[in-house]
Amino acid sequence: MGEENLPTARDDSGLPTIGDWLSNWLGFQLPTVPLPQTARNLDKAVGKILLAAGENAEARIKANTGKQRAKGKIDVEGLYRTEEERRKLENRAATVRVAVDELSEKPSREDAKEEIDDDWLNLYARLAEDKTSEELQSLFGKILAGELRGPGTFSLRTLQLVSTMSRDDAHRIAEFFSFVMAGSMVPVLGDLNEEIKPGLNSRILMEELGIATSANPIGGLSLTFEFGPHSRSPIAGSGVGIVIANDTDIAVKVQIECQVLTSPGRELIAIANPEKPPLEYLKALAKKVFEIIRSERAADLRGGKIRVAAVQFLAGSHGQQTQEIYVPTDPQT
Repeated sequence: MGEENLPTARDDSGLPTIGDWLSNWLGFQLPTVPLPQTARNLDKAVGKILLAAGENAEARIKANTGKQRAKGKIDVEGLYRTEEERRKLENRAATVRVAVDELSEKPSREDAKEEIDDDWLNLYARLAEDKTSEELQSLFGKILAGELRGPGTFSLRTLQLVSTMSRDDAHRIAEFFSFVMAGSMVPVLGDLNEEIKPGLNSRILMEELGIATSANPIGGLSLTFEFGPHSRSPIAGSGVGIVIANDTDIAVKVQIECQVLTSPGRELIAIANPEKPPLEYLKALAKKVFEIIRSERAADLRGGKIRVAAVQFLAGSHGQQTQEIYVPTDPQT
């Protein structure tokens, strides 16, 4: 079915949008999006993804509009010619439903800056049609919602990576993300062969999947964090973090060996909403940061001019208010 056969988006004449039209025949209520470009992106995406059912789809759609449908239910009866077509359409529709729910439940304050890309939508439709598990449909739907709000947020490479994931892969990635700090890295705190969480096997899998760089600590990567004079700054994770209070006139620098997230990894963690890491992991990170600072600024630590603490960010505080849950001390004092 050619794009020229699709209904046009609403214009000054008040013609219905593609979304309005699809809501009528699919029994799938699309939200009213007050942001013009985001609304156009939603119309375009729904049209391309749900009408990718092959030739004569429009005729089958129109023949199906008289059917009674339950409110909010996706009814695809009559919009397919084979059971395989039905399966693919239902899978695509399920991911669109997740995206619609995301737009409704988490409305954006800023409009999309540009139109969503045709090639991106075409690839999305082909990949989403084979996702049958709720976990992967949910992941695809959240990716679509992010792309509707900000075209270019998720690369074609990330789409292809997600398409090769199994349910177990997705679960392991979600677990791994709970250990990410500063939005981009998972610290290496000691001998990986003895690490309990996230664990060497998990780190190697993330490298194989293209989520993170090599887990090898020998010649591996490290990131340097700098904390300015008279500052109180965090290395933040999911709901928790390490806060360094520096009451001296000299900046504090902390270099941490780590496994760094790849571009797809950074894109995916933005929608992952990971769990908090285990307390023992957070304590180990606080001790590691403390030891790094002590190697050069022991006197300032002993004098209380530099302080390290593991903290929990309080709900609704946006990282401004914290509650200390662990403070490492110098065993030599």
